[in-house]
Amino acid sequence: MSGTSHTLRWVALALVLTLMLFAGQSLAASTAPEGGVSSTGRIMGQTGFAYLSGLRTFAAAVLWTRLEPIYHEYYGDRELNQLDEFLPTMRLIQALDPQFEQVYYNAAWILHRRGREAEALSVAEEGVANNPTSGLLLANHVQILLAQDRIKNLDAAYKSAVTGLGPTARWANDDDKIEGYGIFRSVFVIVGDQTTVDKIDQVQAALRAR
Repeated sequence: MSGTSHTLRWVALALVLTLMLFAGQSLAASTAPEGGVSSTGRIMGQTGFAYLSGLRTFAAAVLWTRLEPIYHEYYGDRELNQLDEFLPTMRLIQALDPQFEQVYYNAAWILHRRGREAEALSVAEEGVANNPTSGLLLANHVQILLAQDRIKNLDAAYKSAVTGLGPTARWANDDDKIEGYGIFRSVFVIVGDQTTVDKIDQVQAALRAR
């Protein structure tokens, strides 16, 4: 874990410097008058802002690359409710790259297993808000909702399930889609929508046959 702590210190320093550059370039871009040299300065400021946004996502990827092997190494020996030491790093990754989908999924389930239900649901909802077409995070949202209270949370779970079955939903691979559709299926079983259950079964069968 000492390696992770060392990485975090360097990332924190990089973030401070990045924020200072963000502030300076944003100010320059917003205050520079139109035309002439000032327009060139504005364009350079906007280009730098976009470049630094790329650095943020790169930093998030580096953190996850450092964290993921340790995280999965513990899976065999420790329960999810014992992995809360990873949460600060996961939260930093979310802040650096709100589109880093996997970290929302893992953080939500660690919190859920720790009994921190409100925080778990908040992370799941934040993941969907920042990635509204992510099939993985829509399925995660449904899972967390049903695990907490399948009756009270049924309306919200139904809404996410419908979105997850829609044409805009994105999936990393067929395995994720099969698993996600299985989660959505449980919602339609609860509400008694056999027509949608049958359609989900057909999609899953077609995906497995590929």
